[in-house]
This record gives sequence, C-alpha cells and structure tokens, in this order.
Amino acid sequence: MAIYEPKNILITGAAGFIAFHVANRLSSPNLKFVKGDIRSADLVNYLLITESIDTIMHFAAQTHVDKSLDNSFEFTKNNIYGTHVLLEACKVTGQIGRFIHVSTDEVYGETEEDAVVGNDEALQLLPTNPYSATKAGAEMLVMDYGRSYGLPVITTRGNNVYGPNQFPEKLIPKFILLAMRGQPLPIHGDGSNVRSYLYCEDVAEAFEVILHKGGSWSCLQHQDQKGKESD
Repeated sequence: MAIYEPKNILITGAAGFIAFHVANRLSSPNLKFVKGDIRSADLVNYLLITESIDTIMHFAAQTHVDKSLDNSFEFTKNNIYGTHVLLEACKVTGQIGRFIHVSTDEVYGETEEDAVVGNDEALQLLPTNPYSATKAGAEMLVMDYGRSYGLPVITTRGNNVYGPNQFPEKLIPKFILLAMRGQPLPIHGDGSNVRSYLYCEDVAEAFEVILHKGGSWSCLQHQDQKGKESD
C-alpha cells in the first residue's frame, strides 16, 4: 500500500485532550491555531480554501456521557451537525485526499466483565447514551459521503484514553482527585462493566500510522469492486 503524504492538515478539536497530543506529534513546529466552531460552514470552507487543506483529522466532539444525558441536543448539534458541515465542505471544495473520522468503541454498547477484549468491526452498533448515539449517527454520515461522493474516509473506534493534560471530569483524573480528598468513588450500575484504556502518546502514534498507511473506505470499496469485475 502506498504511503499517504499530506501537505496541509486540519485537525479539529486540537485544543482537546487526544487531538492536542496528536497535533504535538505531527505538526507542533508549524502549527497554526484557529479558534472557531465546526458548525460554521463559512469558517470551515474558508479554512479549507485559504489554507489549501488536503487532509482532515476530525477529533472535535462533545464526549462526556453524563453531560449527554443532561443536554443531549448539544451533542446532536456538535457531533452530528458539526460532522455534516465538515463533510459537505469536503464535497464542495473537492480537495480532500483523506478524511479521518475519530469515533469511539462506545458505539458498540456496554462491555461486560467476561467479554473478549476488542470488538469486531462488523458488530451491530448498540449505543446506550446520547453521546455514543450521536457518534454512531456521525459515522453513518461519514460512510455515506464515502459511498455517495467518493470521499476517502477512515473511521476509527478507539477506546478510553488517559494521560497528561486530561480534563479532570474524566474517570482516571476524577478518581485520583476524589481519592486525594478522601471522597467516595462513584460508579455506574453494579460495577460489572469494564473499560479498556490506552495511553495518550500510544494513541497519537497510532493516528500517525493511520494518517500515512490507513486504507480509506472509498479506496477499499473501489479495489473490492475491481476485484469483482475481474472475476
């Protein structure tokens, strides 16, 4: 497989936890920070054109499960509509060679204590909260733009990440702070559900590999179709 070499990358959500580490690994010496809203079609189109963007790594999202239960509309606006704005800008400008959509393994639903670690990509999506439901919805839009418009898309479904500079509302830093104060550590349900974790620098390295060596969905579909035609 050929190595993909991007020229100018738009990393959405680069002020957030995971994207911050990815941006530092990929482009911190020549990074330009733009504060904006991915729901603004005018801003997104302007950036793609003026910065000659050829690659998008889409991390920006509302991610906190508890907050999604209290204010689900904000998650729909950011995670679904914001993704749609990006995809439409890619279609309009016609200059994107790779669109990496960062989803979550939470689209598969809950993981039980005795479950095998890891999920098959073909498993049914069974989101259990507004956060994971909106991430699943965004995935469907990404897949459709790959199918309908030939946008070269890659979707990742990573699990939980931990490391420096993580927001204190997340589980590991939250539990550390609570434990330091001698306060109880709250859990959801009966405690039978499990979580898997990756260290942030390992995740950043993985995204660098995906950026250069990942196979895009439209590309894979095209290759598969060629194989069928030759049979």
